[in-house]
Amino acid sequence: MRKRGSSFEPFHSPLPVESIRIHLSVAPKCIFVLLFALLLPAAPGSASAFAAEAVSEQTVRAALVFNFIKFTEWPATMAGDPQLRICIATRDSAQIAAIEALGKRQVRDKTLTTVRFSRDADCEVIYVDTRQRWNEIAEMNAGGHILTIGGYSGFVADGGMIEIALQEGGVRFDINLLEAKRAGLRFYPQLLRLARRIVE
Repeated sequence: MRKRGSSFEPFHSPLPVESIRIHLSVAPKCIFVLLFALLLPAAPGSASAFAAEAVSEQTVRAALVFNFIKFTEWPATMAGDPQLRICIATRDSAQIAAIEALGKRQVRDKTLTTVRFSRDADCEVIYVDTRQRWNEIAEMNAGGHILTIGGYSGFVADGGMIEIALQEGGVRFDINLLEAKRAGLRFYPQLLRLARRIVE
């Protein structure tokens, strides 16, 4: 995996101010509905029209992955790369399909692409859903500016950056800010305010 420099590009808010205000004004249990709504094309009705029961866990995780990317700042040395690669490390076919659906979406000046994780994969984002797979990835990861997102309990304690926790009544996520800083990444304040727990 590539290593890059550590200088940062200027801050650019990933979402309109109106959207950010909505995020910060709602109860945590509503977060997943709003994040999911942001992933969809504009349609009649409001975000509240999406019922929790109608959305699969895999789709919710994919929506979260997309929004975590939008709220993350990579070093300016990446500015010339038109793509941002999401490496998928899961055997869950439904989860693979949900994340692959993010392909070709735009985040600022980057086009998202998705690949299955491998030793030679060139990743800016890694999604993993088991401790065993994460341990394998951590052993071969030589550093670099890689956002790591986990879908299993204990991911942050294992050295990952963002841990997704689907709970009854809503979605939570924990952030390992120390690991993000080590990788040269910055999370926007809007994301940090929504986290259930931050490790520093």
